[in-house]
Amino acid sequence: MSRQDAIAHLQAAFDALGLTPEVDPELASTPERFVDLLSESFIGLTTSPPVVSAFPLGDGHPEPVVIAALPFQSMCVHHLLPFFGTVDVAYVPGESIVGFGSIGRVIDHYAATPQMQERMVHQIADLLEGALAPRGMIVRCRARQLCMELRGSKKRGVLTSYAARGSLREGPLRDELIGAFRAAEGEL
Repeated sequence: MSRQDAIAHLQAAFDALGLTPEVDPELASTPERFVDLLSESFIGLTTSPPVVSAFPLGDGHPEPVVIAALPFQSMCVHHLLPFFGTVDVAYVPGESIVGFGSIGRVIDHYAATPQMQERMVHQIADLLEGALAPRGMIVRCRARQLCMELRGSKKRGVLTSYAARGSLREGPLRDELIGAFRAAEGEL
């Protein structure tokens, strides 16, 4: 299907809903703008996951590595409404450590698809785990879901999702790292 086909279908849906330029002249180019928005928002559907830059740990003792409060935005797969927030990643290195820019690129890739927050944290963890083979990993996502705020309960809230692997599935170190995530929290 082409961009023009998508615009024509969206225009037909708008017409059926009574969203016409006769009702509001500002709607005249909305189908084109919305198709462009969706194309940009879902670029992850047509691109490969990023390559993760991993570097040998060397002689260093594998202490936990934490990167917190990385911002993201995505679109809910169920309603095509935005959700946004932050992702935190902590891992106990195996034989390698990650280039921090790689974590942001992995988050951006999976956020650029129609998405569920609960699935996204596992996709991020799976890719990073495959590239790094850490002893343990935890990925946390905190987000506001506009589908919840604009529909249904119409309540503002923050949804928190986790994906844990290896030595960080449970235990005091997991609790300590989640505490580090909480210390970095800001208002969503």
